[in-house]
Amino acid sequence: MKIQILSFLTAAAIAAGMTSCQENEYGVVDLTPVERYTPVDGQYTYNHPCVLYNQADFDRVKNSLADGSAPQAVKDELAALKSSRHVDKNYTPNPTTDVRRGISGDENYTIAMRDAAAAYQMALLWQVTGENEYADAVVRILNAWANTCTLVTGNTNKALAAGAQGYTFAAAGEIVRNYSGWAPADFTKFKTWMKDVWASVCLDFLETKYGNCATHYWSNWDLVTMNAYLAIGILNDDNAMVNYVVNLFHNGTGNGAVKNLVNAFHVNPLDPTETIGQNQESGRDQGHAMMSCMVAGTLAQMAYTLYKDNTQIKELDFFAANDNALMKMAEYVVLTNLRDGSDNANKNGLWVISADKIPFTTYNYCIDCACNGGRPHDHGAVQTKFADDGGRGGVRPGCEIYLHHYAKVKNLGSGYKYIKQMADKMRPECGSGDTRYSLNSGGYDQLGWGTLMLYTE
Repeated sequence: MKIQILSFLTAAAIAAGMTSCQENEYGVVDLTPVERYTPVDGQYTYNHPCVLYNQADFDRVKNSLADGSAPQAVKDELAALKSSRHVDKNYTPNPTTDVRRGISGDENYTIAMRDAAAAYQMALLWQVTGENEYADAVVRILNAWANTCTLVTGNTNKALAAGAQGYTFAAAGEIVRNYSGWAPADFTKFKTWMKDVWASVCLDFLETKYGNCATHYWSNWDLVTMNAYLAIGILNDDNAMVNYVVNLFHNGTGNGAVKNLVNAFHVNPLDPTETIGQNQESGRDQGHAMMSCMVAGTLAQMAYTLYKDNTQIKELDFFAANDNALMKMAEYVVLTNLRDGSDNANKNGLWVISADKIPFTTYNYCIDCACNGGRPHDHGAVQTKFADDGGRGGVRPGCEIYLHHYAKVKNLGSGYKYIKQMADKMRPECGSGDTRYSLNSGGYDQLGWGTLMLYTE
């Protein structure tokens, strides 16, 4: 007993010593142990469909529309979706043998961009209306591309195409995967195509950064490729792919990792009870800051849908990471872009906060980095303030995701007041093809249609 007591006291003394500061001839040394991240090695249950939404989500929306209990905003968004420029039950796909982005005068990725958007939008319509003609059109698009396209290429921008169009195609395929009209052999070929042609480009980017330092590429690059890699992993029941994205988000070195994506926290100047989080691109320009914010929400929604059937793997709750860092980031991005007008494009009215009052922590972009083996460091920038540029106030779909999760799923009472204001004024938020959003690539980086799928009263 004496030995056991002594051992216990010794261990306690060691533990106490390890969690304190000690002084030696060189000064005070902090010996507090650093908390280490334990990589996730999950084995997942895939209750398909489970990219962004599961069957229970689709059934809830479908039933509420059928019995008339759906909120008017949901009905309005359904009508908008049916009249989308990308929706046509007789849609003719336009597959290309390769998808090219980033080479001036030799780009064709917008063809895939529009076909992927059409597939996603009609996949949603099949689920919430039950009209098989929509699913037939989706299958026609996905089969045509899987049978034709063999390569995503270009300069470094090929990663953006592989990411944004990759996760859109994958989400569409996941939504209609259980449709009886999709031949099993064709579905298997589609899954393989998504892995071989799209996921491979995403992984190459995420692993190599094309010879640049880990934080050379802005957060939106990491986020769209992570979205695609996760969606394709879920589509293929591939645990390793899912784990890869989960670990990148929580402990990666790139700007898609939560600790780099949300790189500073501030007291809200308009409400000292609220903490807001600076986005990695907020000193760059507001169009990209808004994009980064909204594709991060998409990624978190995708992971959380998988979490519903895998609650033992807490790391799948990206929304909760770092004390709700994504909520604080979205609140910062939305607040700094919000006008007090009531129009759903956020074009009218005064800024809710003036640029001179927006808190900002200096961000050193690629200063003394090791890009491309130590090339001249002339591409870096020291950002000392919020970017009050011409893109400020532009909107992108995605606030519905944040509002639904933090207000309805987590039932938090505060922390999202500006997210709510933006979501309320934009509703129905719609998605790609809506005139509030760019008709070039910027309008297709996010999927949208969150009012239809998430809004409840």
